[in-house]
Amino acid sequence: MKVEEVVLPGVGRKFTITVQSGDRLVIVVHHSGKREVQYFEAGEEDEPAMALDLTDEEAREIGAILAGVLFHPEAVGDTQSKLSEKVIEWIKVLPGSRLAGKRVGDLPLPPGAHVLAVDRPGAPLLPHPGPGVVLEVGDTLVVAGSREAVEAFKRNL
Repeated sequence: MKVEEVVLPGVGRKFTITVQSGDRLVIVVHHSGKREVQYFEAGEEDEPAMALDLTDEEAREIGAILAGVLFHPEAVGDTQSKLSEKVIEWIKVLPGSRLAGKRVGDLPLPPGAHVLAVDRPGAPLLPHPGPGVVLEVGDTLVVAGSREAVEAFKRNL
């Protein structure tokens, strides 16, 4: 896979992603948060086979799906052995939990552990929450990283 990034002055950034088959995705991220996604089949340079406009929220939700936050497929072969060292944990914020009322940026995350998302009941999934996001009772924190780091984080809670 090859990724090229170009700054579009006054607009945002353009990312061109060429995959193994030669097909390309062109994604323009506007300063407003809007995303334009165009799909070009291998060998086609002029007209995209597909074009789609996404809101910032839609793009983040699709990103979470692609990153495996919402569904983690079962890996096979060599991939499975590499993934056995990595984990994704869903940690529910229960009443009385020390997590309730904490900002994501204040969480005691050890090196190697990362917050992927906050799933809040009745609200859209919040992928890659910023440090100012305050956790509420009922939230589910999605944490990924090395098995050791994620387990250490859970022990600290």
